[in-house]
Formats: sequence, structure tokens, C-alpha cells
Amino acid sequence: MKPTVILLIYGSGGHKAQMQKLLDRMYKEAMDLEIKCIGITESQASINHPLILENFEQAPLRNKYFSLTNFLRIPKNYYDFISCFLKIRKKYKVKAIISTGPGLAIPFSVLFKNGKAKIIFIETWSRFETQSYAGKVMYRLADKFYIQNKSQAKFYPKATYSGLL
Repeated sequence: MKPTVILLIYGSGGHKAQMQKLLDRMYKEAMDLEIKCIGITESQASINHPLILENFEQAPLRNKYFSLTNFLRIPKNYYDFISCFLKIRKKYKVKAIISTGPGLAIPFSVLFKNGKAKIIFIETWSRFETQSYAGKVMYRLADKFYIQNKSQAKFYPKATYSGLL
């Protein structure tokens, strides 16, 4: 029988810091619960944590500074995403996805949502007056969408304000 897990999707920098804080809170508050997680992260950003069974590293969905690179990367990235999705699906039963960004959350959320996984997205704490690319898409995909700054409510009126992680 495959273990049931929560899939964590995060990137480097602030996304990683936010996920680390969330994991630490989950670990403290759920000592009696059998929570198991796996991670999908951008290259070189994996978190080693007692709740994480395994990490899968992926290339970023896009290069935010150079659009021609994005176009050339599409076939390889999507092949890598599908390959990673199939490995995870074969080995684990994904019950939910929690993401603190980045755009990497989009393809995996679409794929796992078809398998009935619940999607939780936490818009990054660094956004005050603009929306993130991932936030714009994930607002429509997520079952639960959280904002960490009250000023984001004008962009995401149905979001839940959670405060900073």
C-alpha cells in the first residue's frame, strides 16, 4: 500500500523560508498525527526536515528575466514534470498539495487535482501591491487560497487572510 502524503511545492529564497516556517509549525502542532510529506522544489532548494520523506528537484517553470529561454524550455520542462508526476503517483498517494509559490506549483496542481488532491496555496509574503504570476493562476485552481498581507485582498477577494507565517 502506498503511503498517503502531503505534497509541498516551494522554490528558493523566500518561498523556501516560508515553507520552512510552515513545516516547523506543523511539526510542533501535529506531533501525535501521522503527517508525511514529500517536496517538489526548484533545483538546489530542498529542505531537510523530519516531516519530509523525499524531495524531487525540478527546473523552474520559467525564467522571469528572459522570455526566449522560456519558449525553448517548454518541451523539456513539461517532459520532466510529467516524468516526476508519474514517479510520485506510482510511489505515493497525494492527499493534498501545499505551495508557498512559485510557478512550479501550477503544472503539478493541475495534474494532481485530477487525482482529487486538495490544493492549498499561500501567496508569498513579499507581495503588497502586485500579484505574483503563480498567484494569478493558483487563485482559480486552489481549494484554499491564503494571503499574508491584507493589501492583497483587493486582488484576491475570496482569499483567507492568514497573517505572516
